[in-house]
Formats: sequence, structure tokens, C-alpha cells
Amino acid sequence: MKKLLLLFLLIFTSIAFSQNDSKKITGTVVDSKGAPIPSVTVTFEDKNTTTDLDGKYSIEVKNAKSILRFSYLGFASQIVVVGKNKEINITLQESKSELDEVVVIGYGTQKRSNVTGSISKYKNEKLDEVAVSRLDQALQGKIAGVQVQNISSEAGADAQISVRGISSINAGASPLVVVDGQPIPDGLATLNMADVASVEVLKDAASAAIYGSRGASGVILITTKSGKTDKAKYSFKYSTGFKSAYEKYNMMTTSEYINLLYSERAIRLTDPAIQAEGLTNPNALNLLYQGSATKTNNLIAGYIVENTMLGGKGYDYQSEVLRNAEFKNIQFGATGGTKAMKYYISAGYQGDQGIMLKSNFQKLNFRTKFDIELSKRVKLNVNLNPSYTSKESPSENLTNFWRYPSWLPYQHNALTAAFVNQNAQWANIRPGDYAHPRHFIGLTYYPVYPDGSTLFMPDGTTFTPAAGAPSNSAQNNPMASLLSHDINAKSYGLQGGTTLNVNISPGFDFKTMNTVYVKYDTKFDWTDRNAEGDGIVNKGVYYDNSYVDLLTENTLNYKKELDESNSVELLLGYTAQQTRNTSTQTTGLDYPSNEFNTLNNALFIDKSGTFGSNNQIGLLSYLGRVNYVIDNKYFLTASYRTDGSSYFGPNKKWGSFPAASIGWAANKEPFLSNVDWLNKLNFRTSYGVSGNNRILNYGFQNLLSASNYSFGSGTGTQTGGQVGNTAINANEDITWESTFQTNYGMDLSILNNRINVTLDIYNSITDKLLLQQATMAFSGVPLSWNNIGSLRNRGFEVELNTTNLKGNFKWSTSANIAHTENRIIELGNEAYLLNYGERNEIYKSVVGGPLVQFFGYKTDGIWISQAQIAASGLTSNLPSALKQGGLKIVDINGDGVLDTNDRTIIGDPYPDFTWGITNNFSYKNFDLSFSLQGVQGGELINGDPNYGETKSANRNYNSNRWISPQNPGDGRTPYEELGFNWMLTDYVVEDASYFALREVNLGYNFPANLVKKIGLSSLRLYTSGQNLFFHSANGYRGINPEGRSTSGPYGSALIAGYQRGAFPIPKTYVFGIDINF
Repeated sequence: MKKLLLLFLLIFTSIAFSQNDSKKITGTVVDSKGAPIPSVTVTFEDKNTTTDLDGKYSIEVKNAKSILRFSYLGFASQIVVVGKNKEINITLQESKSELDEVVVIGYGTQKRSNVTGSISKYKNEKLDEVAVSRLDQALQGKIAGVQVQNISSEAGADAQISVRGISSINAGASPLVVVDGQPIPDGLATLNMADVASVEVLKDAASAAIYGSRGASGVILITTKSGKTDKAKYSFKYSTGFKSAYEKYNMMTTSEYINLLYSERAIRLTDPAIQAEGLTNPNALNLLYQGSATKTNNLIAGYIVENTMLGGKGYDYQSEVLRNAEFKNIQFGATGGTKAMKYYISAGYQGDQGIMLKSNFQKLNFRTKFDIELSKRVKLNVNLNPSYTSKESPSENLTNFWRYPSWLPYQHNALTAAFVNQNAQWANIRPGDYAHPRHFIGLTYYPVYPDGSTLFMPDGTTFTPAAGAPSNSAQNNPMASLLSHDINAKSYGLQGGTTLNVNISPGFDFKTMNTVYVKYDTKFDWTDRNAEGDGIVNKGVYYDNSYVDLLTENTLNYKKELDESNSVELLLGYTAQQTRNTSTQTTGLDYPSNEFNTLNNALFIDKSGTFGSNNQIGLLSYLGRVNYVIDNKYFLTASYRTDGSSYFGPNKKWGSFPAASIGWAANKEPFLSNVDWLNKLNFRTSYGVSGNNRILNYGFQNLLSASNYSFGSGTGTQTGGQVGNTAINANEDITWESTFQTNYGMDLSILNNRINVTLDIYNSITDKLLLQQATMAFSGVPLSWNNIGSLRNRGFEVELNTTNLKGNFKWSTSANIAHTENRIIELGNEAYLLNYGERNEIYKSVVGGPLVQFFGYKTDGIWISQAQIAASGLTSNLPSALKQGGLKIVDINGDGVLDTNDRTIIGDPYPDFTWGITNNFSYKNFDLSFSLQGVQGGELINGDPNYGETKSANRNYNSNRWISPQNPGDGRTPYEELGFNWMLTDYVVEDASYFALREVNLGYNFPANLVKKIGLSSLRLYTSGQNLFFHSANGYRGINPEGRSTSGPYGSALIAGYQRGAFPIPKTYVFGIDINF
């Protein structure tokens, strides 16, 4: 308790301390050639200074026992005890360990200077201070060529990740994730970020080909922290914070919308030519209801409810369902050991509330890692990582909330309950009961306040009481449905493994790694009785999935230093992997009570919602690699792997994946070796083949499924049986998709490694794409699988790392930018493919073009008047294509007829550039970092305008719209649903560019001499933020340009770039403390 009290006193109080017997030390710091080194950091305890342009320094120390530390980027640090010296001169030596950073590659490590492939490394000691709950979110904008897109900001939602574009259509295009040598499908989601030591990404085929059939889409290698030889050290980290919606849909209330209609009508009636322009009833409140007094009365009915029963304040469903959510992160760690055994132990908890009600994510991790030296030649590594995640998901999309009318409260108040009690069907409704649209149907609406005064219309007129129905929907209000529907998923995982390394002879090692990854998922989806509407029974869906992956990898590694400048390394390996995945789903219906929701209480089992699967997958691999270094400036790497996979038929099981790469350290040539400012100039080129076996199960073999047969006379008697595939035929000849990639790279370091640039240019072609091909009608099955496509990705990546300032004030920058473009080379015998989304919007795949392009009608503003339409001379058989106030379609082919022949390419979902930049600052004990991240170019199809509520009440779509021929607004905004279908045109194709202040982190490290007084080794306070600023393109009218729909038809890579009802962007603030002892 005394220590805790003193801790808080340290946090909020400055403590003065004296220096006894202090002395001043001066000196000069030079390099091995005797040249002075400016900006060398000279540190004594919490004091530091830097050398000047002549390499000179001066610093105050306590006494003769004081210790000075001299450090500078690219040089080995030196530690000196002051002793009796008053002048200490230092010669710093170049640090090979810093210049030759070690990076993790497939089945080993390699010096950065010897790398011949395209490999990026990301390391952040403060990774667990980032205000996100998943590792993939923390990597956004950090690595060139790795695009991380948060397609949903629901708590715990998967991010969409691609490395160098899309390499497959139907065989999975996400990268392979390998944690400590073991492939983990959900490794980015379940890992504790506090355990991550580094992240390496193998981007080209020469680097990824060693993973064979799983490396076509890139490989992400994650290395977790290990113990260190030292006395036991403990760490405790706690952070908490909150997040809220950065932006909400800009919707009008019912009253605001009615006021808009009245003001527009007043303007419209000033147009003298309005009747001549074809409006049968220009006096109509809404032009869509010119001939319907009933629809107008229904509009007014909602206005009356909102003003006389809700006090004039509409119910804001968005504000009710969105909340200020909590974020919590608790970490504990212990590390230490001896030379014989080192250990690392950690435990972590993350609680992440979503900003929408019933969106919650929790993660609990425990990791133990032991490095044991059994003898001088035998070493054992044991790694055990149990994990648990819990996720609650909302049953309702946010769309259902922002488009819901504000006149309807989600719970009845006294006035609305009394009003609907007039209908005998709703006589039992009481205040506090859920309010639904059907309660308000068939009642007479009087414009009278509770005190008896008259409610006047916005133009000052009175409304004659009339029967109305503000909404004819039979559905429940979304808040009631949300609160009556629970979706909870839990996941229990265990990653474990042992690695035995035996040094057979100097430079010759045998390594065997045996791992297991077990995961059990359970999900319960429960819907209360009447939750979705009157008379709908309650329902429970029970989902269970077990996943067991066993892997053994055995390698022989031989390293030989031929002399000081030449070396060779050989690797041979054999791996075997077996994966079993078992899943079941059972659906129960009609339970006696919502409180008893176990399956045995269900009165019925829904057979259509009850099924299961049991799949076993095997993979055998043989691999080899050779690395050869010549004169420490020429580098050669070649690898070969062959895989046998159970995904393919007997004659197609094996695939081969060779790769080769070369490198040249040009700065070590005689003509550059004396260029003092040039530290590194490496050129690289590589070529390799990687594969993709992540296809559907049993695609090579037709399966049987349950079906009913009728026998006997008349309609017959149904008898259960089995039937073959009816949707798509198997193909025993389907084979591996293979990606052939060429990469050219350059690594440049100058000015004592203060500026480092990496450039990569690549071209890859994926051959034998697995596609669904149309079959002859007599086969009885419309489609079959076939390897008939080819796709190319090419682009460039630039990474820049600079040390801008050294000394008391330090400033470093890392930045990256990448460009990728894809083109279809072949689609079998097809010139193009057309695919349709949920609103019949069209996605076109054309040979020679990007994989997906939006296909529809171009528009040129709106039709201002009937006179303009007549003057155009156009005709059309498209519905409402020639209507004033509606979209003006462009006659692309110029034939004077607007028809399907005028459809053209109107956009594509692929960005021109992705980029990120991070700045790190530190001054004495303070540090600050911030990251900007963005996407430039690319479009999306915004599905929100399909809803009438968007067209009518969303200010982003109704502002400055057409009212009449003489009042056309901006000439580009149509009047609600007048005219042609928006969803088939470029009017809903919007710019998806954005940039964001993704991360901000500010920290303070308390002076070491202060925290030691309470028995701590370090103490740090920090605060961090996420998405504190977010800028969308001017043409974007939604709230989250990253959001994408990925379910239903949008699960296909050929239907991409559609957005509907995106979650808001979360803006997060976190405050934390880091204690080490």
C-alpha cells in the first residue's frame, strides 16, 4: 500500500533530488578513421546530450562510479565508467549487427544485407499501446504493398488483407499467416499484440515459394517474444478508454422533411410553366404522390404523431443504437532465466465494445515460451498459447436504424399508447411496450396538441382530420428486434509446439518442429417469439465447429563460411500436415418460453437449417534451398518445393514451385567503396512460382446430398434419398493455381544510414484460375469447375525510413507508398463475364481490363424540363428514362435511343495508391508518435440510395435538388425517385479515396532514479488515439469509405466494391500505465 501511495505521488508530484560530488566530463567522439561524429547521444541515467559538429560533448555526472553510454545509428554503442577521468574520448566502430539486421524468412533467418527477395519487416515496441484489439488493424498503413481494409468497424470484425493485389478468384486471395513457424488461419485475430516481437511479410514469389501451394497471396510471418538471460523481470500494463462514432448519417426528422416539402411546394408554385411541364398536380406536397391523397395523408399522419405525441422531437434511432463504447487492455508478463533455460510468460485481456449496441469483443490470451539448452549441441523450444475469444454481434444492420422514421418511438409513451388503444387489436398496449408501425394503421389523425390547441401545418394552414397509416410495414421497429435477438460466439484455441534443434557438427543442424493447433468454435443465435413480427415463433440456431491441425516439419541446415567473404547455406526439409474440420448446425423452432432455450425444449427441428460436415485435408511437402554469398557482394538464392495435396484428384495431387533470386551489393565495388555518404546500395532481382491450394473441398469429386423422391400414383409418396450435385459439377482434372512473379528491387542507405530507401517493381501472372464455367444444358447442371483463367498484377512499392534528428530531441520517419493494378489475361473462351448484385447493379469482368469494373449508364446531371427532353430528340424503352427531375442518361453510342446498348464502364473498386507515414518524436522522457494512412483512387457503389428514405430524407442526397423547371437546384440532384433507377447508373458510384490520422501516441517515462525508490525498474504513462481525424473524398456521401458488403453475392471476388449500411468509423481515446519491476 505504501508503494502504491508513493507511486501516485510520483505521478502527480515532481520530486527534486540532489547530486553529490558531481563532476563535468568532456571529450570527443570519432569513427574508426578518426573523423568526428556529430549528433552522437551521450547518456548518464536520465540525462543526455549530443556531440556537436566537431564531435565534442560535455555532460555533468554524479561521481567516479557514474556510467556513460555513447550511441549512434549504424555504430556499436559503448559504455564507459567515468573513474578519475575528466576527459573521455571515444572511437565508435560500425555495427554489423545494425547494418545487418536479421529478418525472418521461411524456415530460417537471413541478414538483411543478404536478402535477395522482397521482404518487409515491421517492429514496434509499443504495439500493444495502439487503440485497436486486433493485430491486422494495427498493421494498416505500416507496410508497403500490404493493404488492410477495415470493411466493418463492428467489434472484433475481420479486416480484409491483400498483398500485392488479388491473385485468385475462387481459391482464396488472403495471405498465409504463420506464427512462430506454424500456419494459423486466424492468427491475426487471436494473437495478443503484447506478445509480438516482429512481423515480416514475404511479398515476392522468390521469398514465398518456399511455402509452395500456400504462398501465392503472400506470407505474413509473426515472431513472438522470447525470454532473455537475466534475473526475473515483470511487467504490468493497463489501459482503458472510450470510442464513439466519428460521423452519423445526416438524416432529417419527419418534421424537418415535411417542412422541406412545404417549402419546396411554395417555390414550385411560383413557376408559371409548371402545369405545361406535365405535372398533373403541381400542388401535390410530394411530386411522387400527385394522384394520391392517401399517401399525402400518411405523410402528414407521421408529422402529427411527432408533434402532438412526441413533443415535436423525433426519435433518433441512430443515437439510441450507437453509444460511447469502452475499450480495455490488461497485460502481464514475466521473463528471465539462465543460459540453460530462458522463459517468457504472458497473460492478456482485451475488452472491446462496439459503438453499436450488442457489439462486443473480448479476448483472453496466455503464452508460455521456454528455450532450454539440453546440452551444448541440443536445444529445445516449448511454446504453448491457449486463447479465448467471445464476440457478440448485433442482429440488425445499422441501415435499419438510420432509415427508420423519427415519428415512431421505440417504446410507447402515455400519449401514443392511449392513441393506439382506440384499435381493439391494440387495446392492451401500455406505456413502455415496444411501438411498431402496425399499431398506427387505420386510425384517424387529428392535428391537435394534448392541451387542445391546433397543430398548424408548416405553411400555416390546417389539416382536415383523416384516416392514415404513417407506415404500412408489418415488421417490428429495429430497436425492439435488436433487443430481442442475441448472437453470441465463443472460440477456444490452443496453439502448441516443440522444436528440437540438434547440432550434428559445426555448421550442420537438424531441426524438427511438431505443432498442434486446436480450435473449438460455438455460436448461439437466439430470436425471441414475436421479435421479428407478430406470430413469428422463437428460434434457436446452434453452431459448433472443431478444427484440429497437426504439423511436423523436419529440416537439415548446413552453413559453411568458406572464407571471410564467401559462404554457403543449404536447407533440405520434409513437412507433413493434417487438418480435420468438423462442423454442425442445428435449428430449433417454437420453444414454450424464451427463458428455456436449450435444444431439447424446441417443439420442431428445422431440417433446412440443420446440417453438418466433416472434412480431412492432408498436405505433404519436400523442400530445399541454397544461399550462396560471393565476396560479400554477390548473393544467390534458389529454392524448390513440391507439394502433394488432398484437395486435388489422383492425377493432379502434386505441384512444383521453384524460385531463384540474385543480389548485388554495388556499394562494395571498388568504384563506390570510398563514397563516404553511401552506406548501402543493393540491387535485387527474383523470379519464382508459388501456388494456391485453398480451393473448395472435394471440387474434383461429385458428392451426394439429401433429396426427396416421389413414388406411386397421383402426387405420389415422398421417400428420402440422395442426389448428386445440382448447382455445379465437379471436375477431376482441376489443378493448382500458380502465380509466376518477377521482382526487381533496390535498397539504398546513405548518410550513416540516416536515410534508407527500398524500391520494388513487380509483375505477377496467376495462371489456371479456378472459374465456374457454363455447361451444356443436357447435363442437368448449369456450371462446372475448370482452370480456364489468367490474371496479372503489377506495380511498385517504395519504403522510406529516415532519422531526421538525434540528440535530446529525436525525430524519425517511416513512410511507404504502393501502386498495384490488375488485368484479366484470359477467361477461357469468354470475352467477358457479367455478375449481378442485390440491386441488379452489374459487375463486368473483361479480358484486358481490371478484374472487376462497374457496368452501367453514365449520367449528365438531370432532365431540367419536358421541353429539354423534347429538344433532345431522344427516345427510350428504359423505364422513366425521360422524365423531368430524373437522371439524364448519356446516349453513349449516339443512336438517339437510350437502351441497354448505352451501358458502359463507370468505375472500378481498385485504388491507384495506398500509403502510410509515421513520425516518431522524443524529447528527454517524453515521446510522441502519429501515423497517417490513406487510399487514393478507386470507387465504390453506394447501395444506400436504393432506399426511399435516403432519397427523401438524407441531406447528402436531397440538398439543392430539383424542384421545378425554373428551380432545378444544382442541376445534378434528382427529385427522390422521379426518373430512372439510380442504382444502375454512375450516380451511385462514388470516390472511395480517404486519408486518416490513424494513430496518435503520447507517453512519458518517469526518471529511473525516482522509480527505483519504490522498487520499480520503469514507469510510463501514455495516451493514444485512433481515427482522430478522417477525411473522405468530396464525392463520397456515406459515413465510412472503407466499409464493404462481403456476404451473399458479394462473397465473390467478381462482385466487389459495394457498400450498404456501413458501420460508422470509431474514434477512440485510450489512457494507460506501464509498470516494470
